[in-house]
Amino acid sequence: MKMKKVTALVLAGLMTFSMAACGSESTTDAPSESTADTAKTETTDATETADSSSAETTEGVTNLVLWTWNDDALSFAKWFNESHSDIQVEAINVASSGEYETKVQTAILGGEKEPDIIGGELGWLPNFMEAGFFADLDAYGAQEIGGHVVDYVWEAGQDESGVQRALGYQAAPAGFFYRKSVAEKIFGYSDPETVGKLFESYDAIMDAARVAKEKGFRLFASDSELGYCVYKEPWVVDNKVNLNQERIDMMELTSALYNEGLTAYASQWTTPWYQSMAGEVPILSEETRWGTDDLAVWGGDSEEAAEDFVAQAAALGFTDTTEVMAFGLPAWGQLVLSNHAGDTYGDWGFVAGPAYGWGGGGWFGISENSEKKDAAWEFLSWMMSDETMENFYNGFHYNEAGHAEEGVVQGNMCSNVNVIEKHKDDTNEAYGGQKLMSIYLDLAQHIDFSKQTKYDSDLGSKWGEAISSYKTGEMSKEEAINYFYDNVESTYAGELEVER
Repeated sequence: MKMKKVTALVLAGLMTFSMAACGSESTTDAPSESTADTAKTETTDATETADSSSAETTEGVTNLVLWTWNDDALSFAKWFNESHSDIQVEAINVASSGEYETKVQTAILGGEKEPDIIGGELGWLPNFMEAGFFADLDAYGAQEIGGHVVDYVWEAGQDESGVQRALGYQAAPAGFFYRKSVAEKIFGYSDPETVGKLFESYDAIMDAARVAKEKGFRLFASDSELGYCVYKEPWVVDNKVNLNQERIDMMELTSALYNEGLTAYASQWTTPWYQSMAGEVPILSEETRWGTDDLAVWGGDSEEAAEDFVAQAAALGFTDTTEVMAFGLPAWGQLVLSNHAGDTYGDWGFVAGPAYGWGGGGWFGISENSEKKDAAWEFLSWMMSDETMENFYNGFHYNEAGHAEEGVVQGNMCSNVNVIEKHKDDTNEAYGGQKLMSIYLDLAQHIDFSKQTKYDSDLGSKWGEAISSYKTGEMSKEEAINYFYDNVESTYAGELEVER
């Protein structure tokens, strides 16, 4: 296939396209939480390896190069190599997201024959496809796999013409993980059915947040916990930006969480946020939520870092502490909790949110430039097989010595419906015996991917900037909305229409 004309967006650096655009302060990109956080895997340094062709020709063996941004692919490649003699895959982890996108763009646009297989997050796929980076997988029989993949994951791998360009191995429907003991202290109950009513609407969430504060607790650690929700209406309709009432309501809700002090100001993916999963956390302020010269919140997520943080906060006068009840996260959030909940692990439950949201996941496709497409398809179809996905569910990974081990973290939410159905009645004792796979599957099957556009992440980010300016008092509501419109018009003049 002749490579399509590359758009200005791609040349400018590949605009991201996250589905997590509920419009809290901003759409925050989560660190890649995979089973590799529990069992470390070998990561090849991108600056040394990704620039060189290491797939040397071996007689009788086809050597493939795979580029990835997460460690799951490293384990997939090692396991594939153990079970195949005619094809070997070298998986290279290009460490940072920005570096990864840039390297893919440079290699493919430069006509490089490697990598043969390209990985991508959901936010990168539309622009990779528009630029012609991915080969047509339907030509290799991809549709035979489609019936066994969660619908939204399958659809995310299709280009605008419905051609399959990438395959996703993970589903990530979102909801709220909550501490049962804290729920009991605040509301007097902790069962999922009743707690779920606290999160069934944005009004209910606000009421719950106010009650929690009145009793000395916080419903959320940050004001970004709704970030994995998805608006019920698309961001773009008939090339017009759709800033509807639902988005305005989210602006008001986020402002209220902030201005009424309904969170602990523990920004997502920082030491205090992780610490709030394990127990009490100091209540910070807006000025210190991202750290200052006197308070570093990026010191790591280890127990030692948490202790240092508590001491730093106390020294600055942040002696008031609280316990946090809930965290808005996709299905892989249970891996985050397993790493950071400490003694509270086992004290958790999971409930759905007010909208069917999702976030994260991983997709892989074949480079249009690859001269080894048949072998690359062999790997992709193997990766999506029932056997491979069964092992992914079981926490299959490689330890530091390079040996396979199972049961590291059971319950990875794969995209293979056959495997999910097989385990939908499995109970998870860490979550009070809840059947998480059954819950996740129900949420995933309600996700409507048709309303997503390639503009979503950027518009969500721009709207997040406007919300932040409004909630902090830097702008009035009207000024913030006009700031958003101005920002959109300067980026998409002649492409998207704005109706003020």
